[in-house]
Amino acid sequence: MKKVFLFASLLFPLVGLSACESDPKSVTFNLKDIGEVDFHTEEQNAFWADQDVESSLLKYGNGEESKELPNPIKLSWKVTSAKKYTIKVSENSDMSKPWEFESKKTNYNLYNCKTGTKYYWTVTAHYKSNDFTSDVSSFSIKSGGPRNLYVDGVSNIRDIGGYVTESGKVNQGLIYRSAKFNESSVATPVNVITSQGIETMTKQLGIKTDIDLRKIEKEDGVNEIGGITSSPLGDGVKYVNCPMYYEGSAVIGHTSTAKDKFNKESIKEMFTVLGDRNNYPVVFHCTQGKDRTGALGYLMETLLGMNTNDIYHDYLFTNMSKIGGYCNYKAFSGYDYYLRKESGETLKEKAFSYLLSIGVSEENINNFIDIMTK
Repeated sequence: MKKVFLFASLLFPLVGLSACESDPKSVTFNLKDIGEVDFHTEEQNAFWADQDVESSLLKYGNGEESKELPNPIKLSWKVTSAKKYTIKVSENSDMSKPWEFESKKTNYNLYNCKTGTKYYWTVTAHYKSNDFTSDVSSFSIKSGGPRNLYVDGVSNIRDIGGYVTESGKVNQGLIYRSAKFNESSVATPVNVITSQGIETMTKQLGIKTDIDLRKIEKEDGVNEIGGITSSPLGDGVKYVNCPMYYEGSAVIGHTSTAKDKFNKESIKEMFTVLGDRNNYPVVFHCTQGKDRTGALGYLMETLLGMNTNDIYHDYLFTNMSKIGGYCNYKAFSGYDYYLRKESGETLKEKAFSYLLSIGVSEENINNFIDIMTK
């Protein structure tokens, strides 16, 4: 394929500056034009296109091998060699509210873009005494499939937004589902997320609230939450513990009356958080991001009016992660069966009825829907 390049020539006279002789007086940027790109792998796309959700999706992943990561968006440029480069990436053509990254090379692997979204980017070359910035270039991300993310030290993480609903689309960049950030069931906190991962979560994704679905006490008296009292993402992130039982993969409609009541109280608390716009962006997780996280993701997505096929695929995409087990289609169909017993014509109406029946306020339900779809 013929490569097409965007040429941005910038001339900056060194007026009033005492530049070193090695500094260029002007530079010509050559930013690679990448057009429209897809960060999904071929296997991820094949998984998403496969409609046989009940029997064939395990052939793509069974929870024993990591196949979840997106491909990077490969940004590159040519310019007179500099000490380092600053790359800014924005959803806005005026480059407002950009992500900002540094590189010592003339390329950068970008992750975590939204699906179906156009981005704008610039490069600033830093020399000993002067900086030069390119013109604005752009690229687009293809629509479709999950917004699966790369966060160092965290597995099974993705956006629940980007999908088509009965009335439009679910907004991206507001709610993320993931596996744990710290070791479970240990007395002293031990992070599994790295410092780079924390920076991605807080600076790039802007996480404000960490909802932890792990239980505080296990039968042996060890905290499943790993002894933490605040979010591993840092003091600037609000930590909310909404502990839930998941034995037998049952979360919604637990077979134990006592555990079902316990879970309903946590769901109620979670929607109190989700009903407040000030808490966003939010991440919610359990240990592997499989049973409890999967059940709550299913409940949210049903309430938002996502089609059943997309909800199934999002639930089973967890099997592309290395979690030492796999998501059970039967568990998912069990949630579906349980929810369909509620009143209402559509599954969305039934999810609404279920939440009202366990004490979630109508205001919080409607606030959540408005935040995620308008």
